[in-house]
Amino acid sequence: MSLGELQADILGAIQKLGKASSREIMGELGARRQVAYTTVSTVLDRLYKKGLVKRSKVIGRGGAKYVYSYAAPAEMRTNLVQRALNQLVSAFGPSVVPTIYDSLDQISKEDSAELKRKISRARR
Repeated sequence: MSLGELQADILGAIQKLGKASSREIMGELGARRQVAYTTVSTVLDRLYKKGLVKRSKVIGRGGAKYVYSYAAPAEMRTNLVQRALNQLVSAFGPSVVPTIYDSLDQISKEDSAELKRKISRARR
């Protein structure tokens, strides 16, 4: 999955700010680009749905708002891989699984053993 320029800029702003609302992120981007608040909010929602950012609801003077933070790298990787696998299975059906399985010879024996344990747990 590739990121657009605005998505990358927004992720960079979140990483710099730590935690931030849409308005704070928009302010951080302001020096580099003029972007509407609704555009920033829409991109943040899409990044959240992709698992690239976390969000929590905060109640303030103006009502409820979301505060976004950077997802942990391991969590991001898991979400990206899961999305890619879901897209492959959706596009090609279960017949893609043997192809994925055949590529497992590229991983270490330790990783392979861990994967087998996870598969066994998932089948239970």
